[in-house]
Amino acid sequence: QAGLAHVQTKDLEAHYLAGGNVPNVVRALIASNRAGLSLDFKRATGIDLAGRNVLEAIQTSVNPKVIDCPAPGKTREMAIAAVAKDGIQLLTRARVTVRTNLAQLIGGATEETIIARVGEGIVAAIGAAATYTEVLAAPDRISKTVLARGLDAGTAFEILSIDIADINVGENVGAKLQADQAEANKRMAQAQAEVRRAMAVAQ
Repeated sequence: QAGLAHVQTKDLEAHYLAGGNVPNVVRALIASNRAGLSLDFKRATGIDLAGRNVLEAIQTSVNPKVIDCPAPGKTREMAIAAVAKDGIQLLTRARVTVRTNLAQLIGGATEETIIARVGEGIVAAIGAAATYTEVLAAPDRISKTVLARGLDAGTAFEILSIDIADINVGENVGAKLQADQAEANKRMAQAQAEVRRAMAVAQ
């Protein structure tokens, strides 16, 4: 009825006997045909038997999905933390719009890999900024830098856009490190002074 002449009854029977989800595969094939996507029966059944939801993959190809980075449910403190060259920490959240890459769906990395790579890219982009004010003034610069890194290579998705949804100023990490170093230097100086005092007492 849908005009999928290349799908034979014996093929559906074979997929059913292999433990596949026949209705899901058929719906995916019809949806891909209507959307003008190239998905043949062999690839569809392979995706299905590999444990992926082939219909959901087609729907994501037609209607891209948004992945929150970090993952939903994380608190503000669990945002992506990165430090600019001036020592100021920035807490960032990003929204990544992706669509399924059917050619790499089997064996391609999942959403967790996308989230990890985007987080790494944001940390590197903020770390390359001279000051935190540069980042706050043009957060889209982070998006462009991260997007240019080709983070979707080897994954089951194609990244369409990366948008900075939220960015907040965190701690002054540089000042904290300097204070810690000063405290360490103070303790070292006190230890050396104690050694000299002990030697003076001994004399």
